[in-house]
Amino acid sequence: MGRRGPVAEVPDLAGLTVTAAEDAVLDAGLLPRQVSHGSDLPCPGRQDGTVVCGQRPRPHARMVAGGRVCFWCAPTGDDPPGDGGGGSRLPRGPRPLSPTGSKPF
Repeated sequence: MGRRGPVAEVPDLAGLTVTAAEDAVLDAGLLPRQVSHGSDLPCPGRQDGTVVCGQRPRPHARMVAGGRVCFWCAPTGDDPPGDGGGGSRLPRGPRPLSPTGSKPF
């Protein structure tokens, strides 16, 4: 029988930033690899405002120390869409214009 190296447990990376995920994987004795979602291609770089949304192998799996843990990220959604313009979340429909509560004719 061949002798295997030390065994490490894969950390749960869901919701962590890229830097925190890399640190957690390294602390577990494994090697981090950020990839594009749905492929094994590395991401071009770190993006601010993204968190880990998936990983392989699954959290708490056991693997040989020094193995690679792949993870991919998605934007957090905290930033407003578009140009950041505000506005009311409630629709503005017809409103009474007179003090009696009815529209004038």
